[in-house]
Amino acid sequence: MAKKQHKFLCLVLCLALIVSAVLVGTVSAFAAAGDTVYVKLNNGWSNVYCYMWSDSLGNNAAWPGVKMTLVKDNVYSYKITKAFDKVIFNNGSGGSDNQTTDLTYPGKSGQIYDLKAGTWSAYADAPQETTSAGGSTATTSAVQPTTSGGSTSTGTTVYYKNNDNWSSPYCYMWNSSSDSNSSWPGKAMTKVDDDVWMYTASKKYANCIFSNNGQSQTTDLTAHDGQIYDGGTWKVYDTSDLRVSSYTADPSSDIYPGMDVTLSAEAKNINGATVYYKFSVTNAGGGTSVISNFSTAKSVTWTPSAAGSYTITFDFKDTAGNENSRTLALTVADDSSVTKPIIKSVTPANLNIIKAGVANTVTVNAGGGKTGTNLLFYKYIVTDPNGVKNTPYYTLNNTYQFTPTMAGNYVVNVYVQASDNSTVTKTYNYTATADGPIPTQPVTAEQPTTAKPTTPVATTAPVTTTPQPTTPSGYNKGDANMDHYFNIKDATYVQMHVAEYEEAKDINIALADMSGDGKITVLDATLIQQALLK
Repeated sequence: MAKKQHKFLCLVLCLALIVSAVLVGTVSAFAAAGDTVYVKLNNGWSNVYCYMWSDSLGNNAAWPGVKMTLVKDNVYSYKITKAFDKVIFNNGSGGSDNQTTDLTYPGKSGQIYDLKAGTWSAYADAPQETTSAGGSTATTSAVQPTTSGGSTSTGTTVYYKNNDNWSSPYCYMWNSSSDSNSSWPGKAMTKVDDDVWMYTASKKYANCIFSNNGQSQTTDLTAHDGQIYDGGTWKVYDTSDLRVSSYTADPSSDIYPGMDVTLSAEAKNINGATVYYKFSVTNAGGGTSVISNFSTAKSVTWTPSAAGSYTITFDFKDTAGNENSRTLALTVADDSSVTKPIIKSVTPANLNIIKAGVANTVTVNAGGGKTGTNLLFYKYIVTDPNGVKNTPYYTLNNTYQFTPTMAGNYVVNVYVQASDNSTVTKTYNYTATADGPIPTQPVTAEQPTTAKPTTPVATTAPVTTTPQPTTPSGYNKGDANMDHYFNIKDATYVQMHVAEYEEAKDINIALADMSGDGKITVLDATLIQQALLK
C-alpha cells in the first residue's frame, strides 16, 4: 500500500512540475513592468508610437499609444508599465502602411523590432538591468542620444541649421525670467552634421533663442522638441537615407472650391539614388484619392471641388528601397458669402507658349465679391519683352484678348475687384514665339501616369526608358536650340518641343534634359529659366 501511495505522490509531483513549466512559459511571453522594448525606425516613418495591451490588463494608453523616445541611430525605446503581451507599432495614425500587425511581445527586456524586416531580435546596445531585493528594476548603464533627429524624454532637444555660417552657435532656453538653461547667451551647441548643430537641455523648456555666442541672434522662438530651425521655420529633422527637404502647398490658406493648388515636394537620397514622388488627398470622411502616382514629377496641381478639411500625403520612394512620407492639413472654405474677390485659376497658366502676331485669350476663374452689387470687375496689364505696357481699364469680362507683337516673354498681371473696391492680383508669364503652328491645347504641368513605376526598382542607377546620350562636343548643357548661346530662347525651344512644334521636333536630349530623367518636359524649360535667373 505504501508503494502505491508513493507512486501516486510521484505522479502528482510530476504533473505539478509540468503545469509549473507551462505556467512559467506562459508568463515569460508577457512583458514585465519596467522592461524596455525597442524599435528600429527604418521604414520611412517620421514618428513611432507603441500601443500595448493584454486581455486582462487593458492597454498602455489610448490609440495610437505612447510616443517612443529616441535612443540613437533611428532606434527608439518605450519603458513598459504593465505585463502586456501584445504590441502594435505605428506612426501615430493607422491603417495600411501606417502600422504593424498585432505582434506578440517576446517576453523579455531589451528586444528590438525591425520595422523594415518585420523581425524581433536582441538589442545589443540595450543597457543591462538588474532587479533589486524589493523587485524594482535598475539600469546599470544608460544609452545616450546621438546625432539622429527626434525628441528626448528628459530635456528639450533642438537643432539649428547654420545658414549664416556662425562660428559659435549657442542656444538660450527659458520658461520664465527665473527659469533658464544658463545666463545669456545660453549653452554652446554641438555640430552633428553639415551645418547642423544640436543642443539638449537638462529639462523641458518652452522657448529658445539661437545666437552666434550672443552676437547675431534669432528672435524669441517657441522651442519644438526634436525639430530643426531652418531658414526661419521649424521642420522635422530627417536623418534617414531618403531625406525630405520640403513639402508645400501654394496657396496654403484661403483655399476655396475650384481653386488651383500647387503641391510641391523635394527629397534626396544621400547616396544619389533616384527619388519618386506620390501625391494623395484624403477628405474628412476618410476617402483617399491619388492625385499623382509615383513619378519623378515634384509638383502637381490639385483642384478641390468642395469645402472641407483635407490631408495631403506626400510619399517618397527611391531606387535604393527607402521610403518616407509627410502630411499637410489644408482647409477648403466655402466662398458662397465671401466678400473679398478670389482668383481661383487662370487659363492658360504659367509657362505656356503663345503665338506672336495672333490673338491670344486669357480666361480668369474668380469667386467671392459677395457685397454691394455682387459684381466682379477685371483688369489686365500686359508687359511686352521691351517693358511696354497697355492702358488698362476695369471691365466685367473675365476674358482678355491680346496680340503679341514680337517673340519673347510677356507678363500678364490679372486684377479682380469687388464692388467695395477690395482687390486681388496675380501675375502670369507667357512665352511668345514667332514661328510654327499654334498649339491646339495649352501646355500644362506634367501629369504623371502609369508609365512611371509604382514601386521603384531596387538599384542605384536611374530608371529610364531612353538611353542617356552624351553631350555633343562644343555645346554646353542647356543649349537646347544648339545656337551656342544659353538664354531664354533655349527655354522657349524646349516648350515648343513639348508642344510638338515641327521646327522643334528634333532636340538633343543630352543638352535639353536639365532634370536628368531622360525625357524632355516643361520641367526642363523651368530649370533653364531658373538657371538663367541665377
